Amino acid sequence: MEELRKKLIDIVGQEHVINNAPMSQYTSFKAGGSADILVEPQDTDQLKEVLQAVSGTEHMVLGNGSNILVRDGGYRGVIVKIGEAFNYIRVEDQKLVCGAGTLMSVIAKAAASEALTGFEFASGIPGSIGGAVFMNAGAYDGETKNILESAHVLKSDGSSECDMGPEELQMGYRHSVLHETGDIVTEVTLKLEKGEEAEIRARMAELSARRNEKQPVQYPSAGSFFKRPEGYFAGKLIQDAGCKGLTVGGAEVSTLHSGFIINKGGATATDIIRLKELVQACVKEQFDVMLEPEVRIIGEGESKAEDKPETGKSDFALTFDLHTHTTYSHGKGSVEDNVRVAMGKGLEYVAISDHGPGHLFYGVNRNDFPNIRNDINKMSVKYQSIQVRNSIEANIIHMKPGGNGLDVRPEEFEEFDFVIAGFHFGCFGCSSIRNWLWSHGIKIGEESLKKSNTRMIVDAIRANNIAILTHPGDKGPFDIKEIAQACAETDTLIEINGRHGHLTSDEIKIAMEVPDLKFIISSDAHTPEAVGSFRTALDRAFEAGLDVSRIVNIKKVTE
Repeated sequence: MEELRKKLIDIVGQEHVINNAPMSQYTSFKAGGSADILVEPQDTDQLKEVLQAVSGTEHMVLGNGSNILVRDGGYRGVIVKIGEAFNYIRVEDQKLVCGAGTLMSVIAKAAASEALTGFEFASGIPGSIGGAVFMNAGAYDGETKNILESAHVLKSDGSSECDMGPEELQMGYRHSVLHETGDIVTEVTLKLEKGEEAEIRARMAELSARRNEKQPVQYPSAGSFFKRPEGYFAGKLIQDAGCKGLTVGGAEVSTLHSGFIINKGGATATDIIRLKELVQACVKEQFDVMLEPEVRIIGEGESKAEDKPETGKSDFALTFDLHTHTTYSHGKGSVEDNVRVAMGKGLEYVAISDHGPGHLFYGVNRNDFPNIRNDINKMSVKYQSIQVRNSIEANIIHMKPGGNGLDVRPEEFEEFDFVIAGFHFGCFGCSSIRNWLWSHGIKIGEESLKKSNTRMIVDAIRANNIAILTHPGDKGPFDIKEIAQACAETDTLIEINGRHGHLTSDEIKIAMEVPDLKFIISSDAHTPEAVGSFRTALDRAFEAGLDVSRIVNIKKVTE
């Protein structure tokens, strides 16, 4: 690599070659590790020479970095940056000839100044025009291919160059043939039409206002994180899966637009990637749709330093998982599937805790209580290296005269080794509709709903022997402090749920103020492979500053 670095310095000059370049400074996510070398050619001839020099070495070409995330372990190769030298615009009648590094926002202003219409849709798209051609960027029913006359393209090895039109580039939804060839756009010719400058600027202002109102433009992000699945909208799927506002470390699914993953502050690339995977799993589980990232993720995984940060997260392991689901409710695996995964992850024991029978859509059938117990007994005989427990996740409802505030009757408690409980939509008697509306942005009567929800939870905790309160804070407004106090007084464990994102780090901070309160981490696995997953929940606990000794199922595994 040192010989290559010297060769690159000979081509572009020492000031344009950076060792260990921090990619958080070159990407819009403001996160990620370092690249071994970043080189910035100053013209097309230098670019050709650079490409020839790095041929056979791991490398990639970077524009404005608005659609790239570099893993925390960094990029072991050369980043070739299309920089300021490729930032120019020439006006040729009704065409704009633009260097590949020119920002879309700059082109939009130039088009407006020349009273050229057609580019308004792209005025707020982050990134450069070269990247827009590469991705066939689009917004507001417009696409780059519709205004592209030609792109000047350099072969990936710098050997030749040519002009290519939209058809030759095979431009489709967020795709072009450049993804496969690795060839590089150096210059773009846009074909626009004459218009009225005032109307063009008004349209740009309108789209800008819409974007600022509906998108979290004040936070670092890569724009829409996922591609639009055929027949769906990614943001709506994510929101309907309950992932809006979900956080991992400093990364968050935006509460303003669920299609955006944002850096709320201090997010690592690992935070962003883990949140991506969590969102994908939730959407796949609930809607059987696998979201495909629009963002390109490159580089190596967490570095050794990040594997063992100052908090020592990697030194901990989960000892047991008491919240997993099977096909008896709406999980995707059998009891045995969950047990086998739990064994593979070294858990001491695992519990099967399918949804209570009162849930309209995926509650367990009461007639299956004996069948579940029978399956668990078989597992206990077949797999003697792990203990398998029988539980149920009861649905909490408002207390009625003579009732116990759950959809599991007091006499049914004997069917189970222990009972856990939480609030869910889809049950009668728990203000499902009001809470669903609140969760979807309709906050009318929020304070009264919060009091009602909190009383519902507290009444159920005090009236029953509940082992774990599951994902408190999810699906409605709740007073976490009052609920935490009730849990502490009744020796009920309060759950940090790995799937739902609650308790959030802020909610943990509130709950941990209550003395003697104990916490538990659960996967809330609805697929076998998720059994024993605990990292995202533990991340939130560390972020909140929670003493790990208060988490009953986390142990230190190294000194």
